[in-house]
Amino acid sequence: MNTRRTLPGLVEASCLLGLACFLAYLIIGGNYWMYLNPKFKSLSWAAAAVLAALGVYSLLRPPIGATWFRAAIYVFVLALCGMSEVGLKRWASASGIDSAAALQEAPQLPSRVTQGGVEYVRINLGELYDIAANAKPDKLGLNYAVRGFVRRSPEMDAKGEFVLYRVALYCCYADSTAVGFRVLTPQGIPLPENGTWLVAYAGLASVKETKETPQASMEGSAFSSVQPDYRLDARRLEPEKAPGMGMMYEWRSEEPYAY
Repeated sequence: MNTRRTLPGLVEASCLLGLACFLAYLIIGGNYWMYLNPKFKSLSWAAAAVLAALGVYSLLRPPIGATWFRAAIYVFVLALCGMSEVGLKRWASASGIDSAAALQEAPQLPSRVTQGGVEYVRINLGELYDIAANAKPDKLGLNYAVRGFVRRSPEMDAKGEFVLYRVALYCCYADSTAVGFRVLTPQGIPLPENGTWLVAYAGLASVKETKETPQASMEGSAFSSVQPDYRLDARRLEPEKAPGMGMMYEWRSEEPYAY
């Protein structure tokens, strides 16, 4: 066996195994949810298995056509994966995100909750946005409990309003989309601080405006949208800790919603 010819192939094989291990690590105990929607975990497991099989096969039979240039590309890709994970951990730490807590399964909450004698349907902002956009008559008159983070602007402050946003992760972080509703603050209650997380207990109110709703820039999101036709008239606001990274990964059309 020509060692000089097979060594690049062995490097490639080792990198394939390394990529398989990295993917398995992300799924089991890493920051998978920062890269992809958790619904893709089964597909990622299949990809890890294929990478591992190819790696083992390449170790036993190093590819003849392997070159040091190609092997260097494999090493570079594996190094990028490691660097991305280190960078994400530092970013999460600086942002106050508890990665370990995010891996824990969210508690199953009842579909509805009663506050002050009023019953509210727990729902995420993406699901509620769909109800409002399609003007579903059987659901527009219900009361809802939604959670998200606050964005304010001087124009909205003057009206006693703010925008409650939630970021939706459809596929990966690069295509994340922030969707939100204007929220009318209950009378006598001060406007919440910008960036804080809270739960709003509110009813939907039809509000047609000719002027575009002011929207604060949403760093890190490819697109942001505030529901133009309906506003949330809040009866109660409660501070809440963001669940994990605070993203929406799932959407349902009926109760129980993916709150």
